[in-house]
Amino acid sequence: MKSQATTRLEQIRPGEVFHLGRLGGEMTVMSGRVWMTRGQVNGDHFLDPGDTVRIDVDECAIVEAIQRGGSATVLWTPRAQTLVGRMVEEPLLGLAFITRVAARGLAALARRTAAAARRAQGCVVRSPGMATGSSD
Repeated sequence: MKSQATTRLEQIRPGEVFHLGRLGGEMTVMSGRVWMTRGQVNGDHFLDPGDTVRIDVDECAIVEAIQRGGSATVLWTPRAQTLVGRMVEEPLLGLAFITRVAARGLAALARRTAAAARRAQGCVVRSPGMATGSSD
């Protein structure tokens, strides 16, 4: 059983890079000119409006606008993910979110603890009767 693929229209501004997912799919250049790098075997490609390229599963591909002063628009349709793939991905995304929240909470707790320690250290005043740790 497969889930629906989500087609996206992506605008790529000069200097930005659009990473195509590892699921593979199909990309069509709608406007502008793009430079696409696909793995080490397929190399670099210059694509014009109307050009369509299929990306294989687990193929690393990135797209960049190359028109001076202008952006490019691509239509990206990733390959539909299997139900099993979705079941594995979603818990991992949830775990990553929970980990980020916990890390932020721990960082805030550490800052509050350090501030409290600094305040407490400033409140300690030595009196003449306090032991100094040296023996007479």
